[in-house]
Amino acid sequence: MSILIKNTTIVTQDSERRIINGDLLIRDSRINEIGNDIDEKADEIIDGNRKIAIPGLINTHTHIAMALLRGYGEGLPLHEWLEKKIWPAEAKLTSGDVRWGSLLGMIESIRSGVTAINEMYIYHVGETGKAAEEIGLRVILPRAMFDLIPGRKLETELREAAVFINNWKGRSELVKPIVSCHAPYTCSEELLLKAKEMANKEKLKFHMHLSETRKEVFDILNSKGKYPFEYMDSIGLVDEDSIFAHASWVTKREIALVGKKRATISHCPTSNLKLATGGICPIIEYDSAGANVTIGTDSAASNNSLNMFESMKLAALLQKHHYWKADVAPAQKLFDFATINGAKGLGINAGSIEKGKLADIVLLERGPNMVPEHNIIANIIYAAGPQNVSDVIINGKIVMRDKKILTVDEEKVKEEAEKAAKDLVSRAS
Repeated sequence: MSILIKNTTIVTQDSERRIINGDLLIRDSRINEIGNDIDEKADEIIDGNRKIAIPGLINTHTHIAMALLRGYGEGLPLHEWLEKKIWPAEAKLTSGDVRWGSLLGMIESIRSGVTAINEMYIYHVGETGKAAEEIGLRVILPRAMFDLIPGRKLETELREAAVFINNWKGRSELVKPIVSCHAPYTCSEELLLKAKEMANKEKLKFHMHLSETRKEVFDILNSKGKYPFEYMDSIGLVDEDSIFAHASWVTKREIALVGKKRATISHCPTSNLKLATGGICPIIEYDSAGANVTIGTDSAASNNSLNMFESMKLAALLQKHHYWKADVAPAQKLFDFATINGAKGLGINAGSIEKGKLADIVLLERGPNMVPEHNIIANIIYAAGPQNVSDVIINGKIVMRDKKILTVDEEKVKEEAEKAAKDLVSRAS
């Protein structure tokens, strides 16, 4: 499969952050050539005039099948929301529910310019993997674990995660396994240790929630005598192969620790604000310390959308507001977080438009909200939205063309997801 995008503006995100006008040739899953007047035959030719080519956005923390629970349990604090609404509903999930919820969330993600997601889920996760293969989205996928919830046992969690990794390792170009534990308040220390040992043995990334709320921080401080990141580091969990979602309630000493270990932080500003978890994630301080800062949406249940443009904008605005400094979070840095850093954190050869990189590319229309073009990157961070996403290419295949999803029947997915959501809530009530 070859694709030639003609006469477009290319936001390369290369080491010089060049923005160039020209053509872009894709062969199979890779970017083959970038230049002017490329005279090559291609299976597909896309007119890029009045469009902007960007690296696909990378969502480093979400729970994609929870699109079925959008708007469910509104207005509750995090732990009450989880314990009274979300976990009881999820206990009733069927494989069909997860299939339709995953496809629904993936359609929304693609329409938001996302080409890769870092997933975290426990229930019927094979259905999420199959949905990703069907629709053509790149997914880093775990069978997440926890053992401090009634009905969950450490041995079972580890065994099922190991089977999942064995089933998916090397199976697909798009779906790659990861090792994931839910959080320190749902996982025993033994599970955390064994899970990280599994990740190291399999040479996989490790992903978990950490320091999301003030309550969590003081619970760990009281029980372990250490702040969360210090505790995680003391048992060997903080390193460059670990991804920590939220990480908002931290001390300056912890920030320095995360930076020294080059760990990845997934900042989920929209979800944090909506759940009123408090604390503004100090992403600029993390970045300055050497941590790999990335952007996530969290789930459509806690965010209500999977809009990465919104998350990038809110991430920037929160830093400016918190530090009283308009220049503290440059638009270019936020775009780096959502592209280059996301790819680095997930270990995928993407995040920039350069020869040899994976062909994960998004075309944005220059709608009225993108004009004038004094600063393209600022327009992307502060003005662009899903309405500007016209074409999405993932792994060298066109999954959305002229705003139409090509790989699945979108109307059928929406219809089936609506039915599945209503049935799920009725079973959980």
